Amino acid sequence: MNRRTLLLAALFVALGAGAWYAWDKRKNQTGTHNSPDMEFAVTDTDDIGKIFIADRTGQTATLLRKNGYWEYNGRYHARRSAMQILLETIQRVNVLNIPPKISEPSMIRDIASDGLKVEIYDKSGDRMKCYYIGGVTKDEQGTIFIMDGSEKPYICHIPGFVGTLRVRYMLGDDNWRDRAVFEEKPEDIQSVTVEYPQTKSESFRLEKNAPGEYSVTPFYSTTTRYTTPIRKGAVESYLLQFERKGAEAFETQNPMRDSITRLVPFAIVTMKKTDGTEKYVRFWPIETGYTAIKNTEYVHRYLTDYNKGEAFLLTQDLVFSPIFRGYSFFYEEKKRKKLQN
Repeated sequence: MNRRTLLLAALFVALGAGAWYAWDKRKNQTGTHNSPDMEFAVTDTDDIGKIFIADRTGQTATLLRKNGYWEYNGRYHARRSAMQILLETIQRVNVLNIPPKISEPSMIRDIASDGLKVEIYDKSGDRMKCYYIGGVTKDEQGTIFIMDGSEKPYICHIPGFVGTLRVRYMLGDDNWRDRAVFEEKPEDIQSVTVEYPQTKSESFRLEKNAPGEYSVTPFYSTTTRYTTPIRKGAVESYLLQFERKGAEAFETQNPMRDSITRLVPFAIVTMKKTDGTEKYVRFWPIETGYTAIKNTEYVHRYLTDYNKGEAFLLTQDLVFSPIFRGYSFFYEEKKRKKLQN
């Protein structure tokens, strides 16, 4: 092989290696080892103490890490599943590819007119990340991100997930508020009253008299009172039902809200804690069915008013039926019959 042939071969190898390196570098620009304006992820979300999200209309969400939960907008517990999704997104968001220069101006205009701002702070209050989120790409494979202070947008994604990431950075009370109606430790409950306006004889008041000692009495004075001992374990098993009872959804914008809340409810549950705080919850059946086997009507769902207008919710009977016990539930059936005779 002559000298000229050797030079051409060496040049070909060098050009091929350079082209492969450039292609591989571009292919692997995933925001993990590139320029700072590509580093959108916070890999250790345990370090995060605060997240702030805002849109161009002035709607905001401030999420603060508390002892065992996240607080939303300084007032409510944040919904656990929503926080898990957001933290997963913050941890795994990655650059999918770099858009062509010709597309950058339109992407920047989109973010400027309709983007979300995201600020992430550590537990000391120092800002860790600040970036803006635009819309989804035409193929719906990625979402436009741009780092604060940068002029370069990127198309981001979560590996293995197809769709827009923007919806994971939610705004709005109904999206962020925890849907828990009751989330109490049994030992923290001082009293529970359950009033059935249309079945007064089964309405009752449960009261803690001392640690481990309870009384269950009729809610209405016209109801005959049982004088036999309470069924063993009945109160304890009942109070366990208040550990976690959540709604299916918020019904804040339900057009029938005002008219529904003026009707007589099926049940009114009042729960008071040992620290003096109280919850007042009313239930109206809205979705019922009929079973020919027992020849009875049953309820699927309720519209539910929480703390006199603080929230209006959709709840399921499957979830809340263990709370809808009657006065007679706490006493042995045989002993009740002897008293009535």
